[in-house]
Amino acid sequence: MQDAGMYHDSLKAGDDEQRRDNGRAQVDLQCEIRVGTRCWRKTRLADLTPGGFQVTLLDMPTRGTPVYVRFGGIQMLQAEVCWSKMDTAGCRFITPISSYVFEHILATYK
Repeated sequence: MQDAGMYHDSLKAGDDEQRRDNGRAQVDLQCEIRVGTRCWRKTRLADLTPGGFQVTLLDMPTRGTPVYVRFGGIQMLQAEVCWSKMDTAGCRFITPISSYVFEHILATYK
């Protein structure tokens, strides 16, 4: 059995980047977002994966803040802020979206 330290040391520098790029679609999608208990507003997603998305907002929420996203014809999706920098945040879906829903969003908003 491999201990955690040995496993960590065996990871290559590109592994994290490869994981992040897996299934990532560079997009420019308009959607509605609600940050915490604030009101709904329009915004744009810069990229999308089945596990999350990157969004641009003027008043960026802190890490861990719940966000809700709506696309036309798709149920509201719940996510949380994982990181933020200036006016951009990376969010992960609480429940990853299915590959069918992911492909539907990409096909609908092209």
